[in-house]
Parts: sequence; C-alpha cells; structure tokens
Amino acid sequence: MIDKNLDIIYNKKYLVIVPSMSKDLLEAFKYSFKNVILMKNNLDDLDFMTDFINKNNFKKIIFVDYQVEYEQLIGRLKVEPKIDFIFTKSLGTLTDKFIYDVFIKVYELYKQYDSSLGLLDKGLFDSLKKTENVKYLCLDIEENKFNEEKNKENNIIGLLNNEADPKHSFYNELSAIKLIGDLEAKIFKPSKTTKEFLKTFKIDYITVSSIDQLLTNNVVNLYINFAANNNTIFLKSMDNAIPCILGNTDILDDYRFLKEMLVVNSDDSIDEIADKITLAIKNKDRICKEYKKFRADYAKKSKETVESFLDLKIYSKKQEENDELLMTVVVPVYNVENYLAKSLDSIIEASVDNMEILIINDGSTDNSEKIILDYQKRYPKLIRYIKQENHGLGNVRNVGLKEAKGKYIASIDSDDTINVEFFEQALKYLKEDIDIVIYDWLTVTDETKFETAALDYIFSDINRYEGLLYTTIMPSACNKIVKKSLYKELELTYIEDKFEDLSANPFIMLRAETIKYINKPYYEYYIRSNSIMRTKPGLSMIDIIKIVNDRIEKYKDYINVDIEKFKYYTFSWRIEEYVINQLYTIDENEIDNYIKYINDNLKSIIIDMFNNSLYKNRIDNLKTLELKEYVINRNKAFEKGELNKFIKKVRKNSSYSKLTPPIIYYGD
Repeated sequence: MIDKNLDIIYNKKYLVIVPSMSKDLLEAFKYSFKNVILMKNNLDDLDFMTDFINKNNFKKIIFVDYQVEYEQLIGRLKVEPKIDFIFTKSLGTLTDKFIYDVFIKVYELYKQYDSSLGLLDKGLFDSLKKTENVKYLCLDIEENKFNEEKNKENNIIGLLNNEADPKHSFYNELSAIKLIGDLEAKIFKPSKTTKEFLKTFKIDYITVSSIDQLLTNNVVNLYINFAANNNTIFLKSMDNAIPCILGNTDILDDYRFLKEMLVVNSDDSIDEIADKITLAIKNKDRICKEYKKFRADYAKKSKETVESFLDLKIYSKKQEENDELLMTVVVPVYNVENYLAKSLDSIIEASVDNMEILIINDGSTDNSEKIILDYQKRYPKLIRYIKQENHGLGNVRNVGLKEAKGKYIASIDSDDTINVEFFEQALKYLKEDIDIVIYDWLTVTDETKFETAALDYIFSDINRYEGLLYTTIMPSACNKIVKKSLYKELELTYIEDKFEDLSANPFIMLRAETIKYINKPYYEYYIRSNSIMRTKPGLSMIDIIKIVNDRIEKYKDYINVDIEKFKYYTFSWRIEEYVINQLYTIDENEIDNYIKYINDNLKSIIIDMFNNSLYKNRIDNLKTLELKEYVINRNKAFEKGELNKFIKKVRKNSSYSKLTPPIIYYGD
C-alpha cells in the first residue's frame, strides 16, 4: 500500500487506485498488486491524486470500480500513462440497479480509453471473455500457515456471511446448525432481528466483536451464497485449518474431493448444508491436507492472472540477503593524504548506529595508509580496512559492493566531506525500506561555495523523478544512499575506467521504485585542479557512452521512462562537451585518429542523437542564428563522413562554436 504521508518520489510500472471497499478486498488488492493507493470521493483527495500522479512516474494507472472523481482525475493529468480498469462485483450482483450502473460506467470508460478490463468474477468474465482485452483476475492474500493449536473448539460454527444481504444464506445456515444439534453458532455483532430468530428457534450462539475472532477457533466456517463469493474469506478460513463450506462456486472445480466436501448445490436445502457440516467435521484432516495443494496452485494462478493483466515486464527481485548492518559507507582512497583525515572526521562525526566505514586503499603511495591505520586503531568497531594494488575507482566501487555488510551503501570520496546530518536525516527512510536517499551538493572551490541541486528546477513542478534522473550530477554515487540489492538484482558492476559512475548509477536510478529527495546540500564536493572531471576526458567518455547505450538495450524492457528522452538528457550534453568539443583543442595530428575512434564506437549513437526529437527541437529553437547554422552544418558533415575536413577548416579560421550543457538543457 502506498503511503500518502511519506514524501517519497515514486518510479513504478503501475499504480492501482481503489475506492473505499471492504477490509478483505483491500487486503487482497494490496497483496496481489502491491502498488495500491486509496482515493476517497472528495475534492481534497482529487487534488492530491492529480498532483501525486503528475509529479511521480507511473507507466500505467489502474482504476478499481468507479467513482465520478476518476473521470475528473483523468482529465487533469499532464502525463499520459496507459489507463486500465478493474470491476470487483459478480454477475449475480448486477440485479442490483446501483451495482449495474457502476458496471456500465466502468465498461464505458474501458471502451473509451481502449483499455484492459479486469474482472474478479468468473461468471462475469465468461459472459464477456470474447470482448477484446477483458481478463480474469484471481486475487490472493498472504498465506497464514496452518496452526492447529488455534482451533481447539469442536462444536463452534462460524457464520461468515453478511446477515443483512438477502443474497446470502444466513438464516438457512443457522437452521442447519439447529438441525444437527450440539453445535453453537458464532456470529459477528448480530442484529436485533437475528437475536429474535435465534431465541425463537432456540439456537445456541456466541457473539464476537471482530472479524478475526469470527474466523478463528471454529470447527467449521460457513460462507454459503450464490451471488458474491469472496475468495479471500474462503482462503482465510482454510489457511487457519478450518474447513469453509461454500455456495455454488467454480473455485474448487478442479479439486474433486474438496468440492464434494465443501460446496453445496442449493442454498435452499437446509438438509444439504447440515450434511456438508457433518462431512467437513468428519473429514477435516484430509480436507486440510488436500487444501495445501489447492493453496499452492491458487497462489500460482493468482500471480499469473495479475501479471497477464498488467502486461508489463517486471524485473524479478532476487531474495535479499540478511545483511549484518543497516549501512556500509565505502571510502575509496588513493593518494589523498592532505584531505583524508578531514574526510574521515566528517564521516565519523555523522555516523549512526548499525553502520560501518569500509576504507579501501587502492594502492596509495603517499602517507594515506598511515592515516587509515591510525583511524582504524581509534575506531576499531566502526572502521574496516581493505588494502589492494591500484586498479582504479571503478574497481574500488565493485569491491565495496562485494564486501559491504550493510543493507545500504553510501559512497564518500576521500577528498570530500559530508554534513553531520547526512546519515541521521536518512534514517527514517532507510527504516521504511526506501530504495534510494538523495541529497544536494555543496560545491566548494578555492574561491567560492555554491549549491548544486539534485532535482532540476525545470522538472520540479512537472515530474520529480525525471527531475532527479536528468540532472547533470545524477550519475554520482556520492550524494546517494542506495539499497545494495538494486545492484544485485541487475547483476550490475562499475566499469574500471573514468566516469565509472555513469556506467552503473543511471540504471540504479531506473531500477529504484522509491526515492527520498532531501533538498539540503549535505554532500560537500571539492573541486581541485587534479580532479578527474577537471582533466581531459580523452577516449573515456566515448567508451562509457557506448557501454551505457548497450546497457539501455539490455534493460530496455524494465526501464520505466521514455528512452528517447532518457538518451537526450544523458547523452546529448556529454557528447557535445566531452566528445565533440574536444576536437577544437586536441593536437591537430590527433584529429583523424580521434574522429576514427568516434566513428568506430559512437557514430550510430550520435546520429540517433541528431535525429532525437528533443535535440532537434532544441537546435531549431536556438536564439543565436549563427550557432544554429553552425551546428546544423557540423552535424551534416558528421553524417556524410566529412567531419575531419569540417573541423580542420573551422579550427584554422577560429570560426568554431560550442554547444554547452546549459544550452542543451535550457536553451541560450
């Protein structure tokens, strides 16, 4: 169930919107669909849901049953998810005018939006199954393992029906109990009329004040009706090892013994109901044994029908390991003796319970190890140390993933620092099992300090998830606390070269379903003259973009975003800044080999970028006509294989122009 009170950014394949409904049915939706949210029929909830869907990332919205606010909500959406519908009532209940009108509304919307329609009732499904995109849904609940000790009573019969519903067989069930004798009825808050009935016919009974009390500690339960059988009630009873007698239903059609023991053919026959009660008591052990097979089959069937209805490829989650700690802070170290102590002090000052600091020394040749050993001696329970030969930052991040004992991983570079609140602010969300917590940066140079937001302002009022996904600092591991299992689910590792974060973290962002963004600059990023991002990229960016493109293809069925849009924001400015703009400054004798390397590895990717509708729109709307003409001519030269000639000419005349990240993102 999605919690409306947590300020979380959602990136989910679908959202199921349910109206107010019975506790049992809501439980089944929550268990079967997971991504469920309750929408009340009032204007406040309509406003909330409009904002909620517009600012989060859902590929599909599924509306359950009908309320007038659904149509208003659809009309207010700025996003365009696929829309589907589910109707929960049975064929037999359509004799009720109100329920029939609700069904007609749902059916009309399903037709209007070219949707899929899910039906919980097999009879209604059989009536409509030849209609396009109508699918049967079998909802499940979490299984309660058999516990015979809870059911010691041998003469109490639980009545699970709604006594006020004329379609239910409530008084016939009571009459059958009287017919057998020596049995006591258990009833949930009986009405005055029912009490008079019980008194008149001298039927022994006890009352209970909760549904859980009604379901348990009985020898048999009765849920006999012919219009609205609730599978959830049957499952709860049987999961408690209490045989549950049903009316005419097809749920047990493939289980001959269970059908013979538990299904009555006529709810009007008091004798038949009495016979079934007697049979169920006599054969209880075998019924429970046979039910175990049914239960396994039912769970499988439910999963299959839900997945078929969703019609989405969902990356299967692997079983999470039982991590020893809540969090591991990975600190890569390579020749940072001048900054390491300050970095470690900030991490230690910010530390919380149930975490470790994993320092990985990647072959430092300065005094870094001496500093590490001193801190490890001072904080032996907090700090763990690994020393290795130099392999590069990507390798260190992979070692951290492998060696971490925490459920979550935070990565702090050893020449940076963090705010004292970095971990404390995240704790609430880590305990809520959020996938990622993200902070802003405080960028620090020799001359100044300035904040760098992790959520781009141009997206903040449109789609918060995209606002995090498309910022220039998105790939960084350092402003995030990430659930370790995300890497394992994707079998994802970092490349062992420059820009290693770009090879993995975009896919972690794409995989994450829940993100907490804390709008505070708690990661303190220092720009120094020898920083990797201040040095010439060389061929590394070409390699990494090719790797990212290949990984997009690998994971495309599980990516919950517009891939063209993702590539535009992930590739365009990097290709301009770190690939094409390098051609204006590299040695002239390197140009031919550099362009050959681009063509061999990135040509199709760059041409796709030139044809990307977002890129073309940005170029078309450049305010500077000279820059627009320059870029168009440059791109044509690249596509014709004449980039060498074009670059050498503009370099010679100093007539070249550059597209910068701000121009690509925001225009000039």
